[in-house]
Parts: sequence; C-alpha cells; structure tokens
Amino acid sequence: MKRRYKLLLIIIIGSIITFFISTQHKNTKINIMAIGDSISLGMTPYNVIGPSFNDYLAEYYEKNNNLNYFNKEFSIGYLTIDKLNDYLEKNEVGKTSKIPIKQLIEKSNILTIAIGVDEFANLSLRTNDFKEYQDNFINEYKKLLTNIRSFYDKDIIIMGLYPALKFSKNDTLNINSKLQKIADMYNAKYMDLLPISLNEKYYLQKNSYYMSYEAHQVIFKNILKLLS
Repeated sequence: MKRRYKLLLIIIIGSIITFFISTQHKNTKINIMAIGDSISLGMTPYNVIGPSFNDYLAEYYEKNNNLNYFNKEFSIGYLTIDKLNDYLEKNEVGKTSKIPIKQLIEKSNILTIAIGVDEFANLSLRTNDFKEYQDNFINEYKKLLTNIRSFYDKDIIIMGLYPALKFSKNDTLNINSKLQKIADMYNAKYMDLLPISLNEKYYLQKNSYYMSYEAHQVIFKNILKLLS
C-alpha cells in the first residue's frame, strides 16, 4: 500500500515539474506584431504581397524555436496614420484572430510600426506642399505612441520613411528627423530606411517605390542589431 502511495506521489511530482518546465519554456517565446501600410506588409510592384522584414524576423525566431506567434492583421495596404489611430481608439478586432488590437499589442514582445510611405506617395500625386500634412502626420504619430505606451512597455521599432513617387528626399529627411525625436521621447527604437531606399539594386521596377525581398532582408538584419 505504501509503495502505491509512493509511486502515485512520484507521478504527481513528476507531472507538476513537467508542467512547470513546459510553461516556463512557453513563456520565454517571442510574440511579434507588425502594424502599418504596404511596406509593413511586403507589397511588391506586381500588386502581390511578398516576404517583408517582418516575415523574416518571425522566421528567424521560428527557426530558433523561439516564436510563439506572429500577427500582421493590422498591416494593411495604404493604411494612413489617422486610420490606424482610429483602429486603436475603437480597439478594432482582428479579422482573423478576432482579438482586439490593444490586446494583440499588449501580448507582443516586439512591435514594429511602418507607416507613412504609402500616405505621402499618394499625397505627392496631388500636391508638392507637404507642410500641413507633415505636421498632422507627426501629431498623429505622437497620439499613436501615447496611446500604445499607456498599456505597453516592451520593444517598439519605428520604421522611418523614404522617397516615394514625387515625395522627395528632402521632405523625407524633414519627417524622419522628427520621427527620430519621437522614438527617443517614447523609448522606442528608430530604423532609418533612407540609405537602403537610395540603392537602385533594391527595386524590381524603377517606377515603383516597393523594395525587393533583398532590401527587406537587409532591413530585417538591421532590426536584429537594434534588438541586440
């Protein structure tokens, strides 16, 4: 009888230890969330979504058995900063996960934000005076990060803008300098995409501002450096 009790006790203790180890291992895995426009999504000149720097980042952690989940439901082609703030304020639910955006962000360990290139590329077809739009963009970006930082204290990576269509290098530099300051203000990391974007080899078509998978690989490697 005593032997049976001892065996049962060993089984129970073993189960508790196994559960504890598996739970601890699961908790060490990384959750990644990517929000933004077509750049975040990995759009190509052929109107087909390709691998983005976000995908390469998720793949890296998955290969090392360190990825819990990767969510890019709020990476949407031509998404504007105003619309993104609207999603956050309304706590929009993801179409696939059915989980509110704030909950998805809160559970993530790494949050990448790549927004603005689509927006300014489209604006450049209608105007060459971006002063008013730049001010609104920066104000909305501050609003976005203020909201996120009210419930999220982990890694945020802000992707800078780059020239697109008639949106010039000078205009890009003006906005990026402000984005860098915003990153510091909100304890976020800033990724400068401008040097990569100026290299012609990273484009599949000259009339498109969507960079190739090779460029996205370079961006991914730079993100790893930031995170380390």
